[in-house]
Amino acid sequence: MATLEFSNGARLAYGETGAGSPLLLVHGSPGDGRSWARVVKHLPTDLRALTPDLPGYGGSTPLPAGTLRRTDAMAAAVGRLMQASTEFAWLCGHSYGGNVVLHAALQRRERVNGVVLLEPVFMRALELADERETLEKARTFFSSYVARVLSGEPEAVSTMVEFWFGPGAFDRLPPSVQGFLVGAAPKNAEDVRAAFSEEIRREQLNAFDRPVLIAYGGASPPMAAIIANALARLMPRVEVVSIPGATHGMLDTHSAAVVGLIDRLRSL
Repeated sequence: MATLEFSNGARLAYGETGAGSPLLLVHGSPGDGRSWARVVKHLPTDLRALTPDLPGYGGSTPLPAGTLRRTDAMAAAVGRLMQASTEFAWLCGHSYGGNVVLHAALQRRERVNGVVLLEPVFMRALELADERETLEKARTFFSSYVARVLSGEPEAVSTMVEFWFGPGAFDRLPPSVQGFLVGAAPKNAEDVRAAFSEEIRREQLNAFDRPVLIAYGGASPPMAAIIANALARLMPRVEVVSIPGATHGMLDTHSAAVVGLIDRLRSL
């Protein structure tokens, strides 16, 4: 792992594979840059994959306690990695990492070639696109989850897993994965809470002139498609794609299809 050192002593750890144009792959919550391992194996040789650990995950320094605008702060760290390259970057983010990528792209539009968002949990799109019913259902469910975890019930992470993957999904996971998710539940709860407090404006999305490809799994819960299509209505150069048979775990189950989307973006 390489590291990018910040002036305040914090560091951002990241993996680097291949050569060519930079492609930043930003993982979801909880996780780290290794989440992209199967995707990286399928990437063409003319891309240099950078797989950062978001602040607080993997080898990266956590955000300071009490950080406001958590997603913005995550995106600023990713933006520093973009700035370290002399070339424009392609960006791809999964789940909460999609939110981070979107914020980073808006913060540093001049450094961006294009963006792929894989099932972003961008609740702000539901508000801006007037998808009120879906937003309120999401707020009710996820607020309960966050409250349970932060009050000392990390096992509630099972409800999060089953929301995205279906009933019984948590029980089918290997014990080691279950343990990781339970241990990381407090950080995940903070990320979920952040997703409901983002403040991107309609005007920012309307003005983003780079190509954007938004994908959701054909076997994912309906909310994934609703968010994707809501966001697409707010941006000028967007294509929405469904990956047949995929769920929120598409990085592992449909890694070749994910790479196909990145290739497709590069041709837009």
